[in-house]
Amino acid sequence: MKERTLHTILDGFQKMELEDLGSILGNELSPRLRKSQLVDQLHTYLHAEPRRWMSHLMERDVRLLRELVHAGPEKVQYQDFADYPSLLEVTGLVQYDDSDENFHKVWISREMYDIVAPDVEKVLRSCEKSGQFEVERVGLGYLNLYGILPTERFIDLVMDWYEEAHGGDFKELSKMLHQSPLVKMYRYTDEWGDYVCSPCVENVEEIFTQRKALGQKSFKPFTAAEAREAGAGAPYFTIGLKTPEGMRLEQMYRRVGYEGYELVKAQHDTWMEAQYTLEQNDALFQPLMESPLSPDLDEDSWLACCKIVSDYADSVPKWFLCGYSAAEADTCKADWPAWHTPRSQEPVSAEEEYPHWTMPEPTITEGYAGDLNSDFLPLGFAIPHVAADDPCPCGSGLRYCRCHGKYLS
Repeated sequence: MKERTLHTILDGFQKMELEDLGSILGNELSPRLRKSQLVDQLHTYLHAEPRRWMSHLMERDVRLLRELVHAGPEKVQYQDFADYPSLLEVTGLVQYDDSDENFHKVWISREMYDIVAPDVEKVLRSCEKSGQFEVERVGLGYLNLYGILPTERFIDLVMDWYEEAHGGDFKELSKMLHQSPLVKMYRYTDEWGDYVCSPCVENVEEIFTQRKALGQKSFKPFTAAEAREAGAGAPYFTIGLKTPEGMRLEQMYRRVGYEGYELVKAQHDTWMEAQYTLEQNDALFQPLMESPLSPDLDEDSWLACCKIVSDYADSVPKWFLCGYSAAEADTCKADWPAWHTPRSQEPVSAEEEYPHWTMPEPTITEGYAGDLNSDFLPLGFAIPHVAADDPCPCGSGLRYCRCHGKYLS
């Protein structure tokens, strides 16, 4: 495979993008410098101070680097498609290939391997020992529970937890928050204020619109323990697995054949789709329909499994409801019987059911598809030609962002 050099990758970014990347990685670059100077400075920094810039990465990125280092330079690792890309992939610091819709291929170049291999284990241990990753998990947890929060409220929640857990050394907390890219990357700003959102959120405006339509203003309080649980396991978060509904969901998925990583992914996808049960949402049952033993279920067993999925969806905190569940708010409940397709019906063939459709070519840009300070998560190279919440043109009945569109994320 032909590898681009690190200098070539950096040279593909625009001037503002280089400044943003430098800021995220702990190297503030002067905007007065020419682009070529920014490229040279950032290139030198990445080579000379790997331990410093790796300590500014989120936990997911550091662990990905360690996995790729253990595999070796230019050794492809096969992964599933996550709901959001890692910073390393978006910036090109690690290489990836999405040409196969079944696998997300990731590997590390020889040049980057030589830079990070001596220090990645030390950085991982240091961030764990200092509590930096714990702060990140708690922060991610609150964002996953609420979807989106005013930045001031987000900081207050993390500070309240830190004061209780660590005695209120706010100077150290401020340093860790400043060092973490969490707040820098997942910001949303409009005329009404400044916000931080979960990386799993696909449409911020939709959340605000639904909150207004539902008259939802108050936020449900959560404990720090609930936040830590909700922020663990990036990028495959799942909320509420320790609740009765969550435990029944996991037990049911095990019975229908899921285990290991596939079980984790099925639970995550169910949680994600549980956020979108304002209307009929067939994708909520997609993990159940695709389970290994689903074809062997009789009608009564199938209905019982659907009920478990529905109960779980009604029990988890919803972004539209500021953290309250559909059961608590008595609204937005999963109307599972309306989505149930009788198992006795003969399945319609793909040729009869779905129109023939060819995926549009993604729009490829050099570097970021926008600067890191734009309104919301411009981290990605490919821009789909269909709105995220529109029905997928393949005719599956799923939303585009949960069907073919996820491969262009």
